[in-house]
Amino acid sequence: MRYAILILVFVVLASGTVNADDTRTSIGDAPRTYSHYLNPQQAALCGASIATGGISACFYNPAAASQYEGIVGQAAIRLNLKNRDYFPDGDERYESSDDGFLFSHAVAAKSNEGLTLGFSYACPSYRQLELTGMRPVVDDTVTVYKQYKGSFTGSLRFFEAVLASRIGDSKQGAFGLSAGVVSLEESVRDEYIGDELEKARVKGVGFTAAAGFLFDATESLAFGLGYRWGSTINVRSDDWYGEDRRDEKTKTQATAVGGVTYDLNGLVSFHASYTRNGWDKVSSTLSAYKEDNGARDEYDVSLATAAFGVEGLLLDGKLTLRAGYALAIGEEIEHGIVPENSMGFGGAWAFSEYIVEAAFVREQFSEGGETAQVTNSGLYTSIGYIF
Repeated sequence: MRYAILILVFVVLASGTVNADDTRTSIGDAPRTYSHYLNPQQAALCGASIATGGISACFYNPAAASQYEGIVGQAAIRLNLKNRDYFPDGDERYESSDDGFLFSHAVAAKSNEGLTLGFSYACPSYRQLELTGMRPVVDDTVTVYKQYKGSFTGSLRFFEAVLASRIGDSKQGAFGLSAGVVSLEESVRDEYIGDELEKARVKGVGFTAAAGFLFDATESLAFGLGYRWGSTINVRSDDWYGEDRRDEKTKTQATAVGGVTYDLNGLVSFHASYTRNGWDKVSSTLSAYKEDNGARDEYDVSLATAAFGVEGLLLDGKLTLRAGYALAIGEEIEHGIVPENSMGFGGAWAFSEYIVEAAFVREQFSEGGETAQVTNSGLYTSIGYIF
């Protein structure tokens, strides 16, 4: 059983992803976002330890993987629980169904004498959405309502190698790098009952990389910085509403994170972080709704989130309790790309050689109004092995 967690990690890497979440509020996709927390620790803390939280934070700060000696591994899944309401312009009204499971994160690393090597799988954005309802259609200048059924699926997956090294005479600092490939696949099916089915599908692969720095100022105080470069993905579309489109590109956004952790007394620790997501005139791979000219949504948005969290150890360190809160900052939050605020809580239980973690997080996107997605909630769980 000693290598049980590594076997589980490989199973996760080899498994497909089923039903999960993205923050786009219509059937199309936004520029690819890192739209949900990857594991229970980050979910419970709402990302407050996103730059300093060890192996759970290595997607955003690869240097955080250096906080261990020996072998460490984790595999996480998520159950999505949503409350989505759709209020499109005009008379369109839809009901939606898109809940399910997601293998969201798997990572394993080995550290020895200040050098850490590992690999990581992350699925920070995935969505499967189905819409049904009555949709207005103009036919010879006359508007008629037809029964509509549409579906959207999309996945963004990262496969990376991680390298981190402790630096300085006292090894208080650490520098980390991760690099690999990002895979994108999306499809849309539009159908008016009784009419011809229309389809669109795109897929592509790009290069991805991130770098980070960690500094242990004292035994109680740690600072972290991380930066993930935006990835350009070469998109191939074999079936775009009856057309064959090739040589198109889409992008993921660049993301910068900074954070601090303060260990009060070995039993209680506090975390705070700041995350910045941004795009520069990038287009989505699929238009939100099919336009006559096949136009795609275009974004020029920069968004920030501040998060705060606390952890406490009980029962001689066997039980960890966590809680967090995050708040979006900026004038562009009405796009629905990141939640306006998030609240989370959870914990971890260590028994024998295993650590089982769980968390619940609730994300508030809007009060309704013009933004379609109102709330999104997720249950997370993971298993780790103490080597």
